[in-house]
Amino acid sequence: MPLQEEGPAAKMIIPLHVTGLWLPLRTGDPLSTGSLGAGLLLSPPAVAEARPCSPGRRCGLRIEAPGAVRGVPSVVLEAYRLAPGASMWSTVLRLPVPLGYGYAASAASALAALLPLLLEGSSLEHVARLAHVAEVEAGTGLGDVVSMLYGRGLEVRLSPGAPGLARVESIPVSVTVIAAETGKATTTAEMHARLSWRLHSLAAPRLARLLEEPGLSRFLEEARAFSIEAGFVDKELAAVLDRMASRNVALGWYAKKKVLIVIPEPDRVGEALHVLEEAGLRPRLMHTASSPIQVVLKATSPEERYHRDP
Repeated sequence: MPLQEEGPAAKMIIPLHVTGLWLPLRTGDPLSTGSLGAGLLLSPPAVAEARPCSPGRRCGLRIEAPGAVRGVPSVVLEAYRLAPGASMWSTVLRLPVPLGYGYAASAASALAALLPLLLEGSSLEHVARLAHVAEVEAGTGLGDVVSMLYGRGLEVRLSPGAPGLARVESIPVSVTVIAAETGKATTTAEMHARLSWRLHSLAAPRLARLLEEPGLSRFLEEARAFSIEAGFVDKELAAVLDRMASRNVALGWYAKKKVLIVIPEPDRVGEALHVLEEAGLRPRLMHTASSPIQVVLKATSPEERYHRDP
């Protein structure tokens, strides 16, 4: 495929992902290591574009996101260790949310770094498998890549591992989402170290109840309780959020790391935004994503276009 034309040679549209329940399962093999759990896929998505690294153009991945992006994320370095050739392209990842809060921006970064492999003949599943391994090895995530690859709306991870091994089911959900950061960014490794074995005792029974009664209402109920037990929200904020739910301003809420997710009642979105602003937060309006990862390779003829939207 000619790659000298203006514009990106490859583009990847990646839904964000905020898990509400997760149960880490580590096997010692990054391919079979992963997590069980459930979360929401969100839009607006992250968007990655790759171009040939011509003279005068910076090679590797550049991340554009709200807030400061210092240095190269460890997951990107791991991705380039697994596939050195991908670093010889010029790739940019545009994120609508900051790094390090719980939106799965690290998974999006790994996928973006490896996007050029599609132009070299790799399948999307192979690229996602390498991104999953990079996440596991870097300690930045366990189930986000497979959720982004296979899920839409509300995803439920029924078996762990990389793409090709993991099993993900989706529950159709189309709702407005309000997201807000609740503190300083923190790493996934720090979160796991703090919670340690408690993740299993907290998540397992709640995930079992979700599987018995799959749906958004049950998910929000279990994810809310998990968020409180894991210490992702303080008592004062939890009280504000529970009042929103009791007054039918919100259907429910949950938190992961330092990101809060609120599902407002359809006719009370403005009121929900106001309550969160009054609580000192800076809410952002989002929506559940209707599609998993989509990829378009630049075409010089209709036969050269590859588009994935399962």
